[in-house]
Amino acid sequence: LEIRTWGIFVLLGFIVGIYYVAKKAERASLKKDDIYDLGFWILVSAIVGSRLFYILYHLSYFKEHPLETLAVWNGGLVFFGGVVFAIPTAIIFMKKKNMNLWKVADWIGPAFALGMFFGRWGCFFNGCCFGTPCTLPWCVAFKPGSPAFEVYGLLKVHPTQLYESFANLIIFFFLTRIERFKPFTGFIFVAYIFLGALTRFLDDFLRYYEPGNIIGPFSLNQYISLALMVGAVITGVVLKNRKRSAGS
Repeated sequence: LEIRTWGIFVLLGFIVGIYYVAKKAERASLKKDDIYDLGFWILVSAIVGSRLFYILYHLSYFKEHPLETLAVWNGGLVFFGGVVFAIPTAIIFMKKKNMNLWKVADWIGPAFALGMFFGRWGCFFNGCCFGTPCTLPWCVAFKPGSPAFEVYGLLKVHPTQLYESFANLIIFFFLTRIERFKPFTGFIFVAYIFLGALTRFLDDFLRYYEPGNIIGPFSLNQYISLALMVGAVITGVVLKNRKRSAGS
């Protein structure tokens, strides 16, 4: 049941996200078929990248269980790995189709947030991406057989999946609210990368990691989050200066 639920929520997140982008494209008189094709390649590359990162994070386990590297239906995807693979794939596709890169990216940003809202519910039902022990009223214990149970048994832990899920829902509404006021094309996408990375950085303080994934004060994903936030700021400055130069 958990495996099936995880897949349903991940697929639901993708469908809702691509539908959002397709509606935006339709209003801008772009071909919806191109958007659906773009979504397909983003999905494939994101799954490959996120699974590859997960395998690298748990390399010792997969060396002993090599056949499980392909068992994506059991959960085990790293969001940042998906981003690293999906972005260049999307860029190549959009250039091939002569799409306005940053215009479409501004639609993809909120779609990512919406997809993460649904996807993290899948993680919650699967019992992966869980937090550290806590005694707060909303903390939960996961069922036997789940990754969380394997670590903590019936001890209650932070539902970090839901923290990130609801944070992304807030980000979605925030980005769609400020869209009409964006100072330059590409701002909404850059804002999502920054806010999504910030959310993950903060969420990781409460999330469980194996000792090998902690380097100094932060997890490996927190260092990636910091790099993405810096990259988002730099990209935003470049795009803003480009618009200023074009207008002068």
